Amino acid sequence: MTTPTPWTLRMPVPVEFGSGSLAKLPTYLPGVQRALIVTGRRAMKKAGVTGRLCAVLDGAGIGHTVFDELSAEPEHTEIEAAGECARAMDAEVIIGCGGGSAIDAAKAVAVAATHPGPIMDYIVNGPRTITGVTLPIAAVSSTSGTGSHVGRVAVLSDRARRLKRALISDCLYPRAAICDPEILRTMPRDVTASSGFDAFAQALEGFLSRSENPLGNLCAEEAMRVIVDALPRALDRPDDLELRSRMAWGDTLAGISLATNAVVIPHVIGMVLGGRYGISHGRSIATVTGACLRHSRPGAVRKLAHVAGLLGCRDAADDETRADWAISAVEDFIARIGMRKNILEYGVPEADFDSIAAEVRADFSARVDADPVPTDAPGLAAILRDSVKR
Repeated sequence: MTTPTPWTLRMPVPVEFGSGSLAKLPTYLPGVQRALIVTGRRAMKKAGVTGRLCAVLDGAGIGHTVFDELSAEPEHTEIEAAGECARAMDAEVIIGCGGGSAIDAAKAVAVAATHPGPIMDYIVNGPRTITGVTLPIAAVSSTSGTGSHVGRVAVLSDRARRLKRALISDCLYPRAAICDPEILRTMPRDVTASSGFDAFAQALEGFLSRSENPLGNLCAEEAMRVIVDALPRALDRPDDLELRSRMAWGDTLAGISLATNAVVIPHVIGMVLGGRYGISHGRSIATVTGACLRHSRPGAVRKLAHVAGLLGCRDAADDETRADWAISAVEDFIARIGMRKNILEYGVPEADFDSIAAEVRADFSARVDADPVPTDAPGLAAILRDSVKR
């Protein structure tokens, strides 16, 4: 008899779905008098989302300040400035309003406001540890991609050092998440595609990962099925609330999978590419996913055969054939949503491949080792070279 592999379940975030769900946010903030809203510089204000959020808080008697100085990829210095703002106003909650980057920023601000020293000290493997004394976080999501609204990860950038790194702590789970399709349909087409593929990749990688659990796998399976169906149609019909709701559901499922299963090589290559060259996360992952799947195939034939069924394969062929079908289907999906470019087209020099691979192997070893086929730096460089051949 085989002993089941131990696993941990984390699902602490209440999520409000549906049109008008933004109005429910104050019910999750009992007794709060001062909130800091953390958001980007233009998009949420232009779309009227920041104004709607402020009106909801005003109606509940919750005072608020808006910090709208975030870059598209939040910089650690911006987080520290927002943390100072939170301390100065004695904020009782940090509300992230926007895409995954804004929600990640809110999580990091909740740490910066309550912890000493530079925020980058608290990244994974950094010199300091996040304690339980952080400000509570709420998430108002405007994209369907990162799953940040249900997760415990916050990704930060340090452009001077060309780095993207993550904070990870149970303290970073939001107290509430709002997924209102009325907000989601403000998403531009390119953000819809990029963030949507990020969610798909989280689910796919989590399902293939050797660091997995049964709930994470169930969520990943349904996320893949939902996103591969809904995302291309949402790109064509951006005002369709049903499709936006479907994408929000797929994103949430992928986020739960990410909180329980590990992403693997595509995501961590994407982290390094984003930090070094400023490529958006979804796009950086899309450039290497096909090559990563070909690399991982020998250790994931059975799982890839199952993925084939999730993506629409009805052929009763053997697992080897179905695994190949799955890889082709993922690459076709990337092309259908307009993201089939290679990293050379984003300005990444081929001469950098070895140093990129070395950084991935050194700084993200746990994620590389969770891949169906763990590898060393030369193996990672080979993946990068394969990714530009096709």
